[in-house]
Amino acid sequence: MTRKLFNLAAAGLLAIALPVLAAGPAESQRHVVERGDTLWDIAATFFDNPWQWREVWYANPAIKDPNLIYPGDVLTLTWQAGKPTVNYKPGGANALQGDAPKTSALSSVDPMLLPYLQQDMLVEKARLVALPRVLGSTDGRQYLSVHDTLYVDASLSVKDWQVFRVEKTFLRPATSGASAEPTAMVSLKHVADGRIRARSEGLSVMTLTRVVQEVRPNDVLLPLPENTHSRFWPQAAQTDATLLGHLYGSEYVANGQLVVLDKGANDGVTAGQMFTVTEAGANVLNGPGEYRYQNASDSATQPMTALPDVTVGQTMVVRAYPWVSLAVITQARQPIKAGMHAVPPSPQLAYAR
Repeated sequence: MTRKLFNLAAAGLLAIALPVLAAGPAESQRHVVERGDTLWDIAATFFDNPWQWREVWYANPAIKDPNLIYPGDVLTLTWQAGKPTVNYKPGGANALQGDAPKTSALSSVDPMLLPYLQQDMLVEKARLVALPRVLGSTDGRQYLSVHDTLYVDASLSVKDWQVFRVEKTFLRPATSGASAEPTAMVSLKHVADGRIRARSEGLSVMTLTRVVQEVRPNDVLLPLPENTHSRFWPQAAQTDATLLGHLYGSEYVANGQLVVLDKGANDGVTAGQMFTVTEAGANVLNGPGEYRYQNASDSATQPMTALPDVTVGQTMVVRAYPWVSLAVITQARQPIKAGMHAVPPSPQLAYAR
């Protein structure tokens, strides 16, 4: 019964796009938690709409903390007077009171997303000038790989660093609720890790310890973050946003790739929020018998009918910055591109009977 988030996103999107035709949940459903399950998976197993799964778990005293469910535990859903009750039974080694769980508690989201939380990122463009950069190697090579030694244009006291490549600049226009100036953010692609071996006035010597992509002069450095993962939970977004584009500048985006949204923490966006991606419907001009699609040369004063927007995919925020956010495409019905809208999923009941 294990289902990954990327697969479930498609089912969730269909539930949003189409009327619910299926019958209500069965009188009783039993699920044995497996390694690889997520809390999101289990909520989708039990309910037609998992968007409000945290509220459903907390409404049932059988599960005191939905973040402490382990492989081997047994969850049984029953319905009483049209409302759900989730019964919880510890399984395996966890069943004995006082035993410490031998496995980790379930993640709220698919572990495939976790690498995005510490690697590829955005920084304010103004901050780039203050970041240390790769100068190169003594033998003048343009491409450096694992175990190679290189020089950095700053004397660094921190030992462990990540190396990033500057990719693309994103601009969020100034708005009434934001700063007076447009916000410029630059995407950084993680290419390597390195350790400082020596330093002198104005320079550092680094050895590359791990390489994802060959390092070049002018790549920038950021300190290696602590090995901790922020916990977040899938939830419906509360605001509209616009896709500014692919994190690295590709014209089209597919499943599992990263996009930049023009809304951030100051707009109420948080990690875990899910958006439905839509494409604007075509504009039709004139009246019956003379209908035609609008083109760039048409006057804005002509009679026009805007056709409904089309749902083309789904995305989930993995990191929110003050004025923009980074999101992963979890489902795409067609190639997704800059300018498309990201809207909250259509509201539905947390459970239906």
